[in-house]
Amino acid sequence: MLPKLILVLLLLIGTACHRPSAKIGATLTPVPDSAKTVSRTEMPKIADYSRYLKAGDEFMAIGNEPSWSLVINSSKNYLRFKTSGADSISVPMPQRNVDSNGRVRFSAETSQGTLTVLFRPDSCVDSMLGQQFDYRVDVTYNGKTYAGCGALLRELSLLNDIWVLQTLNGQTISATAGRGGPPRLDIQLAEGRVTGTTGCNRLTGPLKADTRQLKFGSLATTRMACMGETARLEGDFLETLSQTLTYRVANGMLTLLHDNKPVMTFRKTD
Repeated sequence: MLPKLILVLLLLIGTACHRPSAKIGATLTPVPDSAKTVSRTEMPKIADYSRYLKAGDEFMAIGNEPSWSLVINSSKNYLRFKTSGADSISVPMPQRNVDSNGRVRFSAETSQGTLTVLFRPDSCVDSMLGQQFDYRVDVTYNGKTYAGCGALLRELSLLNDIWVLQTLNGQTISATAGRGGPPRLDIQLAEGRVTGTTGCNRLTGPLKADTRQLKFGSLATTRMACMGETARLEGDFLETLSQTLTYRVANGMLTLLHDNKPVMTFRKTD
């Protein structure tokens, strides 16, 4: 009798050990298939430069341990360096010196001695924000050196304009294409918005950009019926804008690239 009782108890214990936990199961959320893989073309997190663009700043830098920030604005004639401690200062913008390696240096005399700022071209990821920057930045002030990441915002600010589509996926777009002309984009980075046309309908929506990439959000369009080539142009245009894109701005032209290959070119309006 006793061996049978022991056997029954062992079976009950085994069943209890394999029963799913209701508490753990209640806290689990299924992961969509789309979230289980990461695209090889996934870009680093886009840095938000909107407040610097609103202020007209040309250079920015940030760092941690201790926390500090730097902005330089030539149009308003200031260099502002702030820290979480007492080492904060604002001075007229000093002279800019650029060497053959692309390093940009600023130097100014202050009541605490010489303030020097060096922007060195090199990929730099901020450890707090997880954002990638184009420059490593060193600031020396009051006997201390602060290291961090920074950006030159001139090319980014050049995006703020109205751009008319010239080529799409290698095909030249005629000036008479579309209804009322070819597609165009009016980029307003300080507001994080883009408006324009698809060559048939008006469009509007959110837009983020940093010094290397663009990301168009969900674009809303009007619902005017398009036919034939106009409809195809609109579809191809919107599909291309939905991709992961990088960009170049030079000589009044904007080039959008996907996987390092040009997919669109635009001309700045006069």
